[in-house]
Amino acid sequence: MSPEEFIRRFLPLGDNLYRLAFSLLGSQEEAEDAIQDVFLKMWASQKQLDTVRDPASWSYILMRNLCVDRLRARGDRRQEPIPEGLPAEPPPEEDERLQRILSAVRSLSPKSRELLRMRLVEGLPYDEIARQTGQSELALRVAFHRIKNQIKKKI
Repeated sequence: MSPEEFIRRFLPLGDNLYRLAFSLLGSQEEAEDAIQDVFLKMWASQKQLDTVRDPASWSYILMRNLCVDRLRARGDRRQEPIPEGLPAEPPPEEDERLQRILSAVRSLSPKSRELLRMRLVEGLPYDEIARQTGQSELALRVAFHRIKNQIKKKI
């Protein structure tokens, strides 16, 4: 895997991996160290990265395992289990907020929903979305800004 491909596929996952590490380790410093260690492990196994079908899931599992190892090493025996994935049911206040967000997204035009899907669900960078849609990156950035503002107004 080339460095450019690694940057395109794996580095955008850093924020979510950081949040996971922080939630498990409880420390900003430890979470930052964990992010570095995970990316170093990924890069060390760069020849196998081409076979990874779902970079987000694979990275999430790698980060979770690294955090569990760190917790064990420091002797942290938590009462609650470490999550395997997203909770099945969000808390009631989150559920209500999620419903408002989903309603706002549903009210967008089909074109806007498709752009959101490409960017947020598929995690495509602006240049790839521009290539697929035939729009300029600048036009896409403006469109995403407007979409975000529409959603904020409705929430």
